[in-house]
Amino acid sequence: MLFFYHFDQEFERVHSLAVCDGLHISLSSSGNYHDIGRSPYTLLAFEAGGALTATQIHEDGLWQVKHPAGSQLLLALVDSLGNSGGVLPTVFTVASGSSDCLPALPTSAVAPTIIMNVTHVEPCDCWQMSISGGVPPYTIMLASPGAPSLQDYAAPQESSLVSFINSGIALRGPTIGASESSAT
Repeated sequence: MLFFYHFDQEFERVHSLAVCDGLHISLSSSGNYHDIGRSPYTLLAFEAGGALTATQIHEDGLWQVKHPAGSQLLLALVDSLGNSGGVLPTVFTVASGSSDCLPALPTSAVAPTIIMNVTHVEPCDCWQMSISGGVPPYTIMLASPGAPSLQDYAAPQESSLVSFINSGIALRGPTIGASESSAT
């Protein structure tokens, strides 16, 4: 099942978000179905070269930009059952603004890092990722601008080098959304 979402602001023309801005998300059903998924919803923000953030969206539909200025973001929405609202077609650049909402950087945890050999993957191309930090096993989540859903798969146990061959998904535009979650 798929459902659709958008921001209440005139967002399609904007390619920039400001740090700490609050944006409202609206939901709509797909096609002839009137299903908009099951709340609560989670907005996934894939930051190029950075971490994936997952923010639960409550009834008010408010999401706050908690990424530093200069970040490039792909945004996706999922419902509580894991159904996808898709990935927005725009890669957003975060502009400077108030930094009061930015979370403090962790000091004790070793954050996982992904180093990639490419940032754009055509059908049948191989994408190599080197993962360090965190605790294996890793789950890799791929996002592409405008894709109807997210793609995720488990990396081989105890492996820090992962190869993904794009055989089943048509990636659109710059594919900056590769994020890892570890067993921690």
